[in-house]
Amino acid sequence: MENNIITESQVREALDKVLNEEVSKIPRQDFNRVQYKIEELQNSLNDAIREFKKLEDSIPSGLKTSTNKKLALVSSYLFGSKNVLNDLKDKVSQAKKISFTRQIEEKK
Repeated sequence: MENNIITESQVREALDKVLNEEVSKIPRQDFNRVQYKIEELQNSLNDAIREFKKLEDSIPSGLKTSTNKKLALVSSYLFGSKNVLNDLKDKVSQAKKISFTRQIEEKK
């Protein structure tokens, strides 16, 4: 195993990058791409929910008692996923706003 030597200048450069947030900057295009993918997933999930409701309506009364628990479980997962996806969308848009909002210093 090789010994890697970390020099003071390498440490200083790394700290400067972290302090200047050069490492953590995310391009606007990446935010837009993620937001687009989230919207696509939301649309697909909405389609799945519509199809699920059609399935629920089409089940004959004789099968409702035996399938009721499983359908309720699937329904809760679908709507739970929808809520989590909405939260994710909000978090990404908040991070985008924070990332691209420039703070203006007030001069007295």
